[in-house]
Amino acid sequence: QLHALRSRLGEIAVPDEEAYRIAFEADASKTMAANTAHRTRLSKLAADLKKLLGAGGGGTADEKEAINWERADSVLSDFNKVLGQSQREADFALVLRQGCAGFVVDICLKIKDSLPLFASSGERQASQTWRQMSNVMASALKWLGVVCKHDFARVFMLLTNRVVLLTDVALAFLDTQSISVLFLPQVLHVLSLHMKQNMPNSPERLVHTLSSYLLLCGLPAKLRELFRRAEIKGLKLFEGASPLPLLLLRAMGLLGNLISAYNPPHRAEAEQPVQAFQPVGELGCSAGEGETSLVASQAILDMFKQTELLGILSVLVSILLGEGKKITSQSPNTAAAKLPQTVVSLCFQSVRILNNIARLDLATLQETLGACRRQELYHLLVCLIDYCTSRLQGGKPDKLSEENELLHETIVLMGYCCLQKEENQSIMCYGEGQTLLVKITSLPLHYFMDPHGRGVLFPTILATCFMSRQNLALLRSEMNLSLLQSFLATNQQKLEESRGAAGEEPADAGFSGRFPTALWAEAMRFFGEEEASEDASPLESPRPQGRS
Repeated sequence: QLHALRSRLGEIAVPDEEAYRIAFEADASKTMAANTAHRTRLSKLAADLKKLLGAGGGGTADEKEAINWERADSVLSDFNKVLGQSQREADFALVLRQGCAGFVVDICLKIKDSLPLFASSGERQASQTWRQMSNVMASALKWLGVVCKHDFARVFMLLTNRVVLLTDVALAFLDTQSISVLFLPQVLHVLSLHMKQNMPNSPERLVHTLSSYLLLCGLPAKLRELFRRAEIKGLKLFEGASPLPLLLLRAMGLLGNLISAYNPPHRAEAEQPVQAFQPVGELGCSAGEGETSLVASQAILDMFKQTELLGILSVLVSILLGEGKKITSQSPNTAAAKLPQTVVSLCFQSVRILNNIARLDLATLQETLGACRRQELYHLLVCLIDYCTSRLQGGKPDKLSEENELLHETIVLMGYCCLQKEENQSIMCYGEGQTLLVKITSLPLHYFMDPHGRGVLFPTILATCFMSRQNLALLRSEMNLSLLQSFLATNQQKLEESRGAAGEEPADAGFSGRFPTALWAEAMRFFGEEEASEDASPLESPRPQGRS
Protein backbone atom coordinates (compact mmCIF):
# COMPACT_ATOMS: atom_id res chain seq x y z
CA GLN A 1 0.00 0.00 0.00
CA LEU A 2 2.75 2.44 0.93
CA HIS A 3 4.68 1.52 -2.20
CA ALA A 4 1.55 2.11 -4.31
CA LEU A 5 1.08 5.59 -2.84
CA ARG A 6 4.72 6.52 -3.37
CA SER A 7 4.62 5.22 -6.93
CA ARG A 8 1.48 7.24 -7.56
CA LEU A 9 3.18 10.39 -6.28
CA GLY A 10 6.09 9.69 -8.61
CA GLU A 11 3.69 9.39 -11.53
CA ILE A 12 1.97 12.67 -10.63
CA ALA A 13 5.26 14.59 -10.34
CA VAL A 14 6.19 16.91 -13.20
CA PRO A 15 9.61 18.13 -14.45
CA ASP A 16 11.07 21.27 -12.90
CA GLU A 17 10.33 23.47 -15.92
CA GLU A 18 6.68 22.42 -15.99
CA ALA A 19 6.37 22.87 -12.23
CA TYR A 20 7.92 26.31 -12.50
CA ARG A 21 5.42 27.30 -15.20
CA ILE A 22 2.44 26.08 -13.17
CA ALA A 23 3.70 27.79 -10.01
CA PHE A 24 3.85 31.15 -11.77
CA GLU A 25 0.59 31.15 -13.67
CA ALA A 26 -0.69 33.92 -11.38
CA ASP A 27 -0.78 37.46 -12.78
CA ALA A 28 2.07 38.63 -10.57
CA SER A 29 4.47 36.34 -12.42
CA LYS A 30 4.23 38.40 -15.62
CA THR A 31 6.53 41.11 -14.26
CA MET A 32 8.47 38.97 -11.82
CA ALA A 33 11.51 38.39 -14.00
CA ALA A 34 12.11 42.11 -14.42
CA ASN A 35 11.94 42.83 -10.69
CA THR A 36 14.91 40.82 -9.49
CA ALA A 37 17.00 42.84 -7.03
CA HIS A 38 20.00 40.53 -6.55
CA ARG A 39 20.23 38.72 -9.89
CA THR A 40 24.03 38.75 -10.21
CA ARG A 41 24.73 37.68 -6.64
CA LEU A 42 22.08 34.96 -6.59
CA SER A 43 23.13 33.60 -9.98
CA LYS A 44 26.71 33.34 -8.75
CA LEU A 45 25.63 31.51 -5.59
CA ALA A 46 23.43 29.17 -7.63
CA ALA A 47 26.39 28.34 -9.87
CA ASP A 48 28.57 27.68 -6.82
CA LEU A 49 25.93 25.39 -5.38
CA LYS A 50 25.74 23.49 -8.65
CA LYS A 51 29.52 23.03 -8.70
CA LEU A 52 29.48 21.66 -5.15
CA LEU A 53 27.20 18.85 -6.27
CA GLY A 54 29.10 18.30 -9.51
CA ALA A 55 25.86 18.80 -11.44
CA GLY A 56 26.54 18.88 -15.15
CA GLY A 57 30.31 19.01 -14.67
CA GLY A 58 33.17 16.64 -15.40
CA GLY A 59 35.10 14.42 -13.05
CA THR A 60 34.72 10.86 -11.83
CA ALA A 61 31.64 9.48 -10.06
CA ASP A 62 33.46 9.58 -6.72
CA GLU A 63 34.43 13.19 -7.26
CA LYS A 64 30.84 14.06 -8.03
CA GLU A 65 29.66 12.24 -4.89
CA ALA A 66 32.14 14.06 -2.62
CA ILE A 67 31.09 17.44 -1.25
CA ASN A 68 33.34 20.08 0.24
CA TRP A 69 31.23 20.59 3.36
CA GLU A 70 33.13 23.66 4.49
CA ARG A 71 32.55 25.30 1.12
CA ALA A 72 28.90 24.18 1.11
CA ASP A 73 28.35 25.82 4.48
CA SER A 74 29.88 29.07 3.21
CA VAL A 75 27.73 29.13 0.05
CA LEU A 76 24.49 28.35 1.89
CA SER A 77 25.25 30.90 4.62
CA ASP A 78 25.80 33.59 1.97
CA PHE A 79 22.66 32.46 0.20
CA ASN A 80 20.63 32.83 3.40
CA LYS A 81 22.02 36.31 4.03
CA VAL A 82 20.99 37.54 0.58
CA LEU A 83 17.55 35.94 0.70
CA GLY A 84 17.02 37.17 4.24
CA GLN A 85 17.61 40.74 3.09
CA SER A 86 15.46 40.42 -0.03
CA GLN A 87 11.91 41.69 -0.05
CA ARG A 88 11.17 40.76 -3.66
CA GLU A 89 9.46 37.59 -4.78
CA ALA A 90 11.41 37.82 -8.01
CA ASP A 91 14.61 36.88 -6.16
CA PHE A 92 13.00 33.71 -4.84
CA ALA A 93 11.58 32.93 -8.26
CA LEU A 94 15.07 33.25 -9.70
CA VAL A 95 16.62 30.69 -7.33
CA LEU A 96 13.87 28.23 -8.20
CA ARG A 97 14.49 28.78 -11.89
CA GLN A 98 18.20 28.16 -11.32
CA GLY A 99 17.42 24.74 -9.84
CA CYS A 100 18.55 25.62 -6.33
CA ALA A 101 15.65 23.91 -4.55
CA GLY A 102 16.72 20.60 -6.03
CA PHE A 103 20.35 21.21 -5.10
CA VAL A 104 19.50 21.99 -1.48
CA VAL A 105 17.24 18.95 -1.12
CA ASP A 106 20.00 16.79 -2.64
CA ILE A 107 22.42 18.08 0.00
CA CYS A 108 19.96 17.12 2.75
CA LEU A 109 19.65 13.63 1.24
CA LYS A 110 23.43 13.20 1.11
CA ILE A 111 23.68 14.06 4.78
CA LYS A 112 20.83 11.67 5.56
CA ASP A 113 22.61 8.89 3.68
CA SER A 114 25.80 9.61 5.65
CA LEU A 115 24.17 9.10 9.07
CA PRO A 116 25.12 5.38 9.29
CA LEU A 117 28.78 6.41 9.07
CA PHE A 118 28.39 8.18 12.41
CA ALA A 119 26.51 5.49 14.29
CA SER A 120 27.15 6.74 17.83
CA SER A 121 26.90 10.18 19.34
CA GLY A 122 30.55 9.86 20.41
CA GLU A 123 31.66 9.32 16.83
CA ARG A 124 29.69 12.37 15.72
CA GLN A 125 31.17 14.58 18.43
CA ALA A 126 34.71 13.48 17.57
CA SER A 127 34.29 13.94 13.83
CA GLN A 128 35.22 17.23 12.19
CA THR A 129 33.34 16.07 9.09
CA TRP A 130 30.15 15.57 11.07
CA ARG A 131 30.40 19.04 12.60
CA GLN A 132 30.72 20.50 9.12
CA MET A 133 27.82 18.40 7.87
CA SER A 134 25.70 19.56 10.81
CA ASN A 135 26.38 23.19 9.94
CA VAL A 136 25.47 22.52 6.31
CA MET A 137 22.24 20.78 7.29
CA ALA A 138 21.25 23.68 9.53
CA SER A 139 21.94 26.15 6.70
CA ALA A 140 20.11 24.00 4.14
CA LEU A 141 17.01 23.75 6.31
CA LYS A 142 17.12 27.47 6.96
CA TRP A 143 17.29 28.04 3.19
CA LEU A 144 14.25 25.84 2.63
CA GLY A 145 12.36 27.58 5.42
CA VAL A 146 13.01 31.03 3.93
CA VAL A 147 12.23 30.06 0.33
CA CYS A 148 9.14 28.01 1.17
CA LYS A 149 7.46 30.95 2.87
CA HIS A 150 6.26 31.79 -0.63
CA ASP A 151 3.25 30.05 -2.14
CA PHE A 152 4.86 29.51 -5.53
CA ALA A 153 7.88 27.81 -3.95
CA ARG A 154 5.65 25.39 -2.04
CA VAL A 155 3.67 24.63 -5.21
CA PHE A 156 6.95 23.96 -7.02
CA MET A 157 8.18 21.61 -4.27
CA LEU A 158 4.88 19.73 -4.20
CA LEU A 159 4.66 19.32 -7.96
CA THR A 160 8.23 18.01 -8.21
CA ASN A 161 7.70 15.47 -5.40
CA ARG A 162 10.53 16.86 -3.28
CA VAL A 163 8.32 16.93 -0.19
CA VAL A 164 8.47 13.12 -0.18
CA LEU A 165 12.27 13.32 -0.16
CA LEU A 166 12.19 15.71 2.80
CA THR A 167 9.95 13.20 4.57
CA ASP A 168 12.70 10.61 4.13
CA VAL A 169 15.08 13.04 5.82
CA ALA A 170 12.67 13.54 8.73
CA LEU A 171 12.27 9.79 9.21
CA ALA A 172 16.04 9.30 9.29
CA PHE A 173 16.45 12.00 11.94
CA LEU A 174 13.65 10.50 14.05
CA ASP A 175 15.60 7.26 14.13
CA THR A 176 18.55 9.10 15.71
CA GLN A 177 17.37 10.71 18.94
CA SER A 178 20.42 12.87 19.62
CA ILE A 179 20.11 14.39 16.13
CA SER A 180 16.34 14.80 16.11
CA VAL A 181 16.23 17.77 18.47
CA LEU A 182 18.78 19.63 16.35
CA PHE A 183 17.19 19.42 12.92
CA LEU A 184 13.69 17.97 13.25
CA PRO A 185 11.87 21.18 14.29
CA GLN A 186 12.86 22.88 11.05
CA VAL A 187 12.24 19.81 8.86
CA LEU A 188 8.78 19.35 10.37
CA HIS A 189 8.08 23.06 9.97
CA VAL A 190 8.93 22.94 6.26
CA LEU A 191 6.76 19.85 5.76
CA SER A 192 3.92 21.50 7.66
CA LEU A 193 4.08 24.58 5.43
CA HIS A 194 3.56 22.39 2.37
CA MET A 195 0.62 20.50 3.86
CA LYS A 196 -1.19 23.81 4.38
CA GLN A 197 -0.73 24.81 0.76
CA ASN A 198 -3.97 25.13 -1.18
CA MET A 199 -3.72 23.59 -4.65
CA PRO A 200 -7.26 23.58 -6.08
CA ASN A 201 -6.07 22.78 -9.61
CA SER A 202 -3.44 20.22 -8.65
CA PRO A 203 -3.34 17.03 -10.71
CA GLU A 204 -4.90 13.84 -9.38
CA ARG A 205 -5.66 15.19 -5.89
CA LEU A 206 -1.98 15.62 -5.16
CA VAL A 207 -2.17 16.94 -1.59
CA HIS A 208 -4.66 14.26 -0.55
CA THR A 209 -2.42 11.52 -1.93
CA LEU A 210 0.66 13.06 -0.34
CA SER A 211 -1.01 13.39 3.06
CA SER A 212 -2.14 9.75 2.82
CA TYR A 213 1.45 8.73 2.18
CA LEU A 214 2.82 10.79 5.06
CA LEU A 215 0.24 9.38 7.45
CA LEU A 216 1.16 5.82 6.49
CA CYS A 217 4.94 6.06 6.01
CA GLY A 218 5.68 5.60 9.71
CA LEU A 219 6.04 9.30 10.52
CA PRO A 220 3.05 9.47 12.94
CA ALA A 221 4.20 6.33 14.79
CA LYS A 222 7.72 7.75 15.18
CA LEU A 223 6.30 11.06 16.42
CA ARG A 224 4.23 9.05 18.90
CA GLU A 225 7.49 7.68 20.29
CA LEU A 226 8.78 11.23 20.51
CA PHE A 227 5.74 12.15 22.59
CA ARG A 228 6.51 9.26 24.94
CA ARG A 229 9.79 10.96 25.78
CA ALA A 230 7.87 14.09 26.69
CA GLU A 231 5.48 12.12 28.91
CA ILE A 232 8.36 11.16 31.20
CA LYS A 233 9.16 14.77 32.11
CA GLY A 234 5.65 16.23 32.06
CA LEU A 235 5.35 19.96 32.66
CA LYS A 236 9.00 20.13 33.79
CA LEU A 237 9.90 19.72 30.13
CA PHE A 238 8.84 23.31 29.54
CA GLU A 239 11.09 24.75 32.22
CA GLY A 240 14.47 26.06 31.14
CA ALA A 241 15.87 26.19 27.63
CA SER A 242 15.17 22.67 26.37
CA PRO A 243 14.70 22.38 22.58
CA LEU A 244 12.06 19.67 23.03
CA PRO A 245 9.03 21.99 23.51
CA LEU A 246 9.58 23.53 20.08
CA LEU A 247 10.00 20.06 18.60
CA LEU A 248 6.73 18.91 20.19
CA LEU A 249 4.94 21.99 18.90
CA ARG A 250 6.24 21.52 15.36
CA ALA A 251 5.39 17.80 15.45
CA MET A 252 1.83 18.46 16.56
CA GLY A 253 1.48 21.23 13.99
CA LEU A 254 2.52 18.88 11.19
CA LEU A 255 0.14 16.14 12.33
CA GLY A 256 -2.70 18.65 12.44
CA ASN A 257 -1.99 19.91 8.94
CA LEU A 258 -1.64 16.36 7.63
CA ILE A 259 -5.05 15.34 8.92
CA SER A 260 -6.65 18.55 7.65
CA ALA A 261 -5.10 18.04 4.21
CA TYR A 262 -6.19 14.41 4.14
CA ASN A 263 -9.72 15.41 5.08
CA PRO A 264 -10.31 18.78 3.34
CA PRO A 265 -12.72 21.24 5.02
CA HIS A 266 -15.50 20.84 2.45
CA ARG A 267 -15.47 17.09 3.09
CA ALA A 268 -14.71 17.19 6.81
CA GLU A 269 -18.04 18.89 7.36
CA ALA A 270 -20.06 16.08 5.86
CA GLU A 271 -23.10 15.04 7.88
CA GLN A 272 -21.80 11.57 8.68
CA PRO A 273 -18.07 11.54 9.56
CA VAL A 274 -17.72 7.95 8.38
CA GLN A 275 -18.60 9.12 4.85
CA ALA A 276 -15.34 11.04 4.60
CA PHE A 277 -14.14 8.24 2.32
CA GLN A 278 -16.49 8.61 -0.61
CA PRO A 279 -17.07 6.21 -3.52
CA VAL A 280 -14.55 6.16 -6.32
CA GLY A 281 -16.75 8.00 -8.79
CA GLU A 282 -17.11 10.99 -6.49
CA LEU A 283 -13.35 11.41 -6.22
CA GLY A 284 -12.77 11.84 -9.92
CA CYS A 285 -10.17 9.08 -10.09
CA SER A 286 -9.83 5.77 -11.85
CA ALA A 287 -11.03 2.50 -10.36
CA GLY A 288 -7.47 1.41 -9.51
CA GLU A 289 -6.68 4.69 -7.82
CA GLY A 290 -10.01 4.58 -5.99
CA GLU A 291 -9.27 1.12 -4.64
CA THR A 292 -5.86 2.33 -3.46
CA SER A 293 -7.52 5.31 -1.77
CA LEU A 294 -10.07 3.12 0.02
CA VAL A 295 -7.39 0.71 1.25
CA ALA A 296 -5.30 3.66 2.41
CA SER A 297 -8.25 5.18 4.23
CA GLN A 298 -8.79 2.02 6.28
CA ALA A 299 -5.06 1.78 6.96
CA ILE A 300 -5.08 5.35 8.27
CA LEU A 301 -7.95 4.57 10.64
CA ASP A 302 -6.05 1.51 11.83
CA MET A 303 -2.97 3.70 12.40
CA PHE A 304 -5.02 6.08 14.57
CA LYS A 305 -6.15 3.15 16.69
CA GLN A 306 -2.72 1.54 16.93
CA THR A 307 -1.11 4.80 18.05
CA GLU A 308 -4.04 5.59 20.37
CA LEU A 309 -4.91 8.72 18.40
CA LEU A 310 -1.24 9.60 17.96
CA GLY A 311 -0.72 9.43 21.72
CA ILE A 312 -2.32 12.85 22.15
CA LEU A 313 -4.38 12.04 25.23
CA SER A 314 -1.39 10.51 27.01
CA VAL A 315 0.96 13.41 26.34
CA LEU A 316 -1.63 16.01 27.41
CA VAL A 317 -2.45 14.13 30.60
CA SER A 318 1.24 13.75 31.48
CA ILE A 319 1.94 17.45 30.89
CA LEU A 320 -1.14 18.91 32.54
CA LEU A 321 -1.92 16.30 35.19
CA GLY A 322 1.46 14.73 35.87
CA GLU A 323 2.78 14.02 39.36
CA GLY A 324 -0.73 13.71 40.74
CA LYS A 325 -1.73 17.29 39.95
CA LYS A 326 -5.38 17.65 39.11
CA ILE A 327 -7.02 20.97 38.32
CA THR A 328 -10.54 20.79 39.66
CA SER A 329 -13.26 23.17 40.66
CA GLN A 330 -12.02 22.83 44.24
CA SER A 331 -8.64 24.34 43.32
CA PRO A 332 -9.37 27.64 41.59
CA ASN A 333 -5.96 29.06 42.35
CA THR A 334 -4.30 26.16 40.58
CA ALA A 335 -6.60 26.61 37.61
CA ALA A 336 -5.70 30.29 37.40
CA ALA A 337 -1.95 29.63 37.33
CA LYS A 338 -0.52 30.69 33.99
CA LEU A 339 0.78 27.90 31.80
CA PRO A 340 3.67 28.55 29.40
CA GLN A 341 2.30 29.76 26.08
CA THR A 342 3.98 26.81 24.36
CA VAL A 343 1.84 24.47 26.48
CA VAL A 344 -1.34 26.37 25.60
CA SER A 345 -0.45 26.20 21.90
CA LEU A 346 0.33 22.51 22.17
CA CYS A 347 -3.00 21.83 23.88
CA PHE A 348 -4.89 23.81 21.26
CA GLN A 349 -3.27 21.97 18.36
CA SER A 350 -3.75 18.59 20.07
CA VAL A 351 -7.45 19.02 20.84
CA ARG A 352 -8.09 20.34 17.33
CA ILE A 353 -6.43 17.19 15.91
CA LEU A 354 -8.80 15.02 17.97
CA ASN A 355 -11.76 16.98 16.62
CA ASN A 356 -10.54 16.55 13.05
CA ILE A 357 -10.21 12.80 13.62
CA ALA A 358 -13.79 12.81 14.90
CA ARG A 359 -14.94 14.50 11.70
CA LEU A 360 -13.04 11.90 9.74
CA ASP A 361 -14.40 8.89 11.64
CA LEU A 362 -16.36 9.40 14.85
CA ALA A 363 -16.26 5.76 15.90
CA THR A 364 -12.45 5.73 15.91
CA LEU A 365 -12.34 8.66 18.32
CA GLN A 366 -15.09 7.37 20.62
CA GLU A 367 -13.80 3.81 20.83
CA THR A 368 -10.21 4.88 21.48
CA LEU A 369 -11.07 7.45 24.13
CA GLY A 370 -13.66 5.21 25.75
CA ALA A 371 -13.26 2.22 28.02
CA CYS A 372 -10.03 2.42 30.03
CA ARG A 373 -9.22 5.98 28.86
CA ARG A 374 -12.52 7.50 29.97
CA GLN A 375 -11.29 8.63 33.39
CA GLU A 376 -8.24 10.29 31.83
CA LEU A 377 -10.48 12.02 29.30
CA TYR A 378 -12.71 13.31 32.08
CA HIS A 379 -9.83 14.78 34.09
CA LEU A 380 -8.33 16.34 30.97
CA LEU A 381 -11.62 18.01 30.02
CA VAL A 382 -12.05 19.35 33.55
CA CYS A 383 -8.49 20.67 33.54
CA LEU A 384 -8.81 22.45 30.20
CA ILE A 385 -12.20 24.00 30.94
CA ASP A 386 -11.17 25.17 34.41
CA TYR A 387 -7.93 26.65 33.12
CA CYS A 388 -9.45 28.44 30.14
CA THR A 389 -12.45 29.87 31.99
CA SER A 390 -10.31 31.11 34.88
CA ARG A 391 -7.84 32.78 32.50
CA LEU A 392 -10.55 34.37 30.39
CA GLN A 393 -12.30 35.78 33.44
CA GLY A 394 -9.17 37.57 34.60
CA GLY A 395 -7.64 38.80 31.35
CA LYS A 396 -8.33 40.79 28.21
CA PRO A 397 -9.94 38.68 25.47
CA ASP A 398 -7.69 40.10 22.74
CA LYS A 399 -4.59 38.92 24.63
CA LEU A 400 -6.03 35.50 25.39
CA SER A 401 -7.28 34.48 21.96
CA GLU A 402 -5.54 31.11 22.07
CA GLU A 403 -7.06 30.26 25.44
CA ASN A 404 -10.45 31.22 23.98
CA GLU A 405 -9.92 29.00 20.94
CA LEU A 406 -8.70 26.17 23.18
CA LEU A 407 -11.90 26.43 25.22
CA HIS A 408 -13.98 26.24 22.04
CA GLU A 409 -12.10 23.20 20.76
CA THR A 410 -12.47 21.52 24.17
CA ILE A 411 -16.23 22.10 24.14
CA VAL A 412 -16.43 20.63 20.63
CA LEU A 413 -14.37 17.58 21.66
CA MET A 414 -16.67 16.94 24.60
CA GLY A 415 -19.64 16.76 22.26
CA TYR A 416 -17.95 14.45 19.78
CA CYS A 417 -16.96 12.05 22.56
CA CYS A 418 -20.53 11.84 23.86
CA LEU A 419 -22.56 11.89 20.65
CA GLN A 420 -24.90 8.86 20.76
CA LYS A 421 -22.47 7.11 23.11
CA GLU A 422 -24.25 6.48 26.42
CA GLU A 423 -21.20 5.25 28.31
CA ASN A 424 -19.25 8.38 27.35
CA GLN A 425 -22.18 10.64 28.27
CA SER A 426 -21.78 9.44 31.84
CA ILE A 427 -18.64 11.57 32.33
CA MET A 428 -20.85 14.67 32.27
CA CYS A 429 -22.14 13.78 35.75
CA TYR A 430 -18.85 12.66 37.31
CA GLY A 431 -17.40 14.44 40.31
CA GLU A 432 -18.36 15.52 43.80
CA GLY A 433 -18.15 19.24 43.02
CA GLN A 434 -19.22 20.90 39.80
CA THR A 435 -19.86 18.33 37.11
CA LEU A 436 -18.78 18.90 33.53
CA LEU A 437 -22.37 19.58 32.58
CA VAL A 438 -22.66 22.26 35.26
CA LYS A 439 -19.36 23.78 34.14
CA ILE A 440 -20.42 24.22 30.51
CA THR A 441 -23.88 25.53 31.45
CA SER A 442 -22.15 28.07 33.72
CA LEU A 443 -20.10 29.62 30.94
CA PRO A 444 -20.37 33.38 30.30
CA LEU A 445 -23.66 34.75 29.02
CA HIS A 446 -22.50 35.26 25.44
CA TYR A 447 -22.46 31.46 24.95
CA PHE A 448 -26.23 31.58 25.44
CA MET A 449 -27.12 34.91 23.82
CA ASP A 450 -24.62 35.38 20.97
CA PRO A 451 -25.21 33.32 17.77
CA HIS A 452 -21.53 32.34 17.54
CA GLY A 453 -21.43 31.36 21.21
CA ARG A 454 -24.54 29.23 20.85
CA GLY A 455 -23.02 27.62 17.77
CA VAL A 456 -20.05 26.51 19.88
CA LEU A 457 -21.89 25.41 23.03
CA PHE A 458 -25.38 24.23 22.12
CA PRO A 459 -24.43 21.32 19.78
CA THR A 460 -22.29 19.96 22.61
CA ILE A 461 -25.11 20.27 25.14
CA LEU A 462 -27.38 18.47 22.68
CA ALA A 463 -24.84 15.70 22.10
CA THR A 464 -24.00 15.18 25.78
CA CYS A 465 -27.63 15.01 26.95
CA PHE A 466 -29.58 13.53 24.03
CA MET A 467 -31.33 10.32 25.14
CA SER A 468 -29.62 10.45 28.55
CA ARG A 469 -32.29 10.75 31.25
CA GLN A 470 -29.66 11.29 33.93
CA ASN A 471 -28.00 14.16 32.09
CA LEU A 472 -31.35 15.66 31.10
CA ALA A 473 -32.47 15.76 34.73
CA LEU A 474 -29.32 17.65 35.71
CA LEU A 475 -29.56 19.93 32.69
CA ARG A 476 -33.10 21.00 33.62
CA SER A 477 -31.78 22.38 36.89
CA GLU A 478 -29.10 24.44 35.13
CA MET A 479 -30.75 26.06 32.09
CA ASN A 480 -34.05 26.74 30.41
CA LEU A 481 -34.51 23.99 27.83
CA SER A 482 -36.57 26.28 25.62
CA LEU A 483 -33.22 27.78 24.55
CA LEU A 484 -32.23 24.44 23.03
CA GLN A 485 -35.62 24.01 21.37
CA SER A 486 -35.42 27.48 19.88
CA PHE A 487 -31.88 26.83 18.69
CA LEU A 488 -32.92 23.64 16.90
CA ALA A 489 -36.04 25.23 15.42
CA THR A 490 -34.07 28.19 14.07
CA ASN A 491 -31.45 25.96 12.49
CA GLN A 492 -34.14 23.67 11.08
CA GLN A 493 -35.69 26.66 9.33
CA LYS A 494 -32.29 27.75 7.98
CA LEU A 495 -31.68 24.21 6.74
CA GLU A 496 -34.96 24.13 4.84
CA GLU A 497 -34.21 27.49 3.24
CA SER A 498 -30.71 26.43 2.20
CA ARG A 499 -31.56 23.06 0.68
CA GLY A 500 -30.72 22.85 -3.01
CA ALA A 501 -33.21 22.16 -5.76
CA ALA A 502 -32.46 18.44 -5.42
CA GLY A 503 -33.03 18.57 -1.66
CA GLU A 504 -29.31 18.43 -0.90
CA GLU A 505 -28.14 19.60 2.50
CA PRO A 506 -25.34 22.18 2.79
CA ALA A 507 -21.90 20.87 3.74
CA ASP A 508 -22.09 22.23 7.30
CA ALA A 509 -25.56 20.85 8.08
CA GLY A 510 -25.68 19.13 11.46
CA PHE A 511 -23.14 21.57 12.91
CA SER A 512 -20.30 19.87 11.01
CA GLY A 513 -21.37 16.44 12.23
CA ARG A 514 -21.53 17.50 15.88
CA PHE A 515 -25.28 16.80 16.05
CA PRO A 516 -26.57 15.31 12.77
CA THR A 517 -29.80 16.61 11.25
CA ALA A 518 -31.28 13.10 11.39
CA LEU A 519 -31.48 13.51 15.19
CA TRP A 520 -33.13 16.93 15.26
CA ALA A 521 -36.79 15.86 15.21
CA GLU A 522 -36.28 13.31 17.99
CA ALA A 523 -34.23 15.86 19.94
CA MET A 524 -37.07 18.40 19.75
CA ARG A 525 -39.36 15.83 21.35
CA PHE A 526 -36.80 14.65 23.90
CA PHE A 527 -35.87 18.11 25.18
CA GLY A 528 -39.49 19.24 24.98
CA GLU A 529 -40.81 16.64 27.41
CA GLU A 530 -42.57 17.97 30.48
CA GLU A 531 -40.41 18.20 33.57
CA ALA A 532 -42.98 16.11 35.36
CA SER A 533 -41.91 13.14 33.27
CA GLU A 534 -38.66 13.12 35.25
CA ASP A 535 -40.37 12.73 38.64
CA ALA A 536 -38.91 9.27 39.06
CA SER A 537 -35.36 10.44 38.42
CA PRO A 538 -32.99 9.77 41.35
CA LEU A 539 -31.27 13.04 40.55
CA GLU A 540 -34.36 15.17 41.14
CA SER A 541 -33.64 18.19 43.31
CA PRO A 542 -35.09 21.67 43.82
CA ARG A 543 -34.46 23.68 40.66
CA PRO A 544 -32.12 26.60 41.28
CA GLN A 545 -32.10 29.78 39.28
CA GLY A 546 -30.57 28.82 35.92
CA ARG A 547 -30.06 30.19 32.44
CA SER A 548 -33.24 31.56 30.96
